[in-house]
Amino acid sequence: MVDTEKENKKASTFILMGISLVILGLVIGFITLSQPKISVETDETGYLSTTDDSYTDETVVEDENAANSNHTQSSDKTVTTTAKTTTSKAVSYPLNLNTCTAVELMTIDMIGQTRANAIIAYRDYLGGYTSVEQLRNISGIGESVYAAIEPYVTV
Repeated sequence: MVDTEKENKKASTFILMGISLVILGLVIGFITLSQPKISVETDETGYLSTTDDSYTDETVVEDENAANSNHTQSSDKTVTTTAKTTTSKAVSYPLNLNTCTAVELMTIDMIGQTRANAIIAYRDYLGGYTSVEQLRNISGIGESVYAAIEPYVTV
């Protein structure tokens, strides 16, 4: 009789564990499916795409054959969108932190798209930089990065 009680307790334990796992699976499934869908798009270079005008240059071209880039035709005009590159515009240093674009910032060694966007976002938050040393307040810009970029920027 003792063995039967042990087997019943063991069986009920397994049943409770099974029910617990099913409930846990349902909760995890519900949480996963109830989260908003996030869509991340990248451009041909692998960078996250953005709608910021500082990254694209739109030109209205009267001649349909004048553009090699992505273009869409509306009536008799063609709108051509090309990504700005560092070779399309000469960058002179030091860059003014209050007027430079993210693309210009990315011409400096150790500043990629993420740091450039953080610098621009912090500028918008502050309403403009008052000193170059405020860059130290940005996450991802430590002493070594600051020392490397400080000669290339001004206020």
